[in-house]
Amino acid sequence: MNTILKLEHIQKYYGNEGNITKAIKDISFSVEAGEFLGIMGASGSGKTTLINMIGGIYYPDSGSIYYENKRVEIRSPKDADRLGIGVVHQHFKLVSSMDAVENIEIALSDKEYKNKADIRKRIIDVAKKYGFIVNPDKKICDMSVSEKQTVEIIKAIIKGAKILILDEPTAVLTPQESSSLFNVIRSMKKDGKSIIIITHKLQEVLDISDNVYIMRKGRYIDTLKTSETDENELACKICLLYTSPS
Repeated sequence: MNTILKLEHIQKYYGNEGNITKAIKDISFSVEAGEFLGIMGASGSGKTTLINMIGGIYYPDSGSIYYENKRVEIRSPKDADRLGIGVVHQHFKLVSSMDAVENIEIALSDKEYKNKADIRKRIIDVAKKYGFIVNPDKKICDMSVSEKQTVEIIKAIIKGAKILILDEPTAVLTPQESSSLFNVIRSMKKDGKSIIIITHKLQEVLDISDNVYIMRKGRYIDTLKTSETDENELACKICLLYTSPS
């Protein structure tokens, strides 16, 4: 497998001089092409801060990020888009008064899709390829949470995402909706896309991921191969009392 994303010694600080908090403390990890990586940790472990740096919302205070073996600067979500990194946050970035086609249209910066008909066809093609169920002409305000999430994922794919990062994607989904989502994600993985998922659901991670990266209080704890672990070990690692000098 080829490494598509690598982080080396990433750190992130908050606060002013004399009152500085380390949110991310010397984090390093890599993601392979076609890998499904779960990131787990208790509340406050730094999971969301970490993906926000990969997605360009925050910028690391130190450390390096490599994409396809080249060191890169991700200073904005547009930088992440250009590299092929798509992030689907818990709070969707969609205009509720517009339909799916219109939302994806305003997100595209290139000239590949010249009109709404082209974009609608692309949405339908992506949905068919990966098994999404979506109505391109339905307004966002009339969609369920699952449908809105589908639009966000399709938007990321159309923008060229090779890595898809999902922040707590099943938190507000029904079991049936969650099952459908993961069937789609498995199809994307087979197509060579890398998936990073943040979740607190142990069995969910065991069912779908290749590896689990565990964080606590902004620090790296361990990486476990999901085929060689279980719920008890994951729970112990996540809840492990981890102390070290700050």
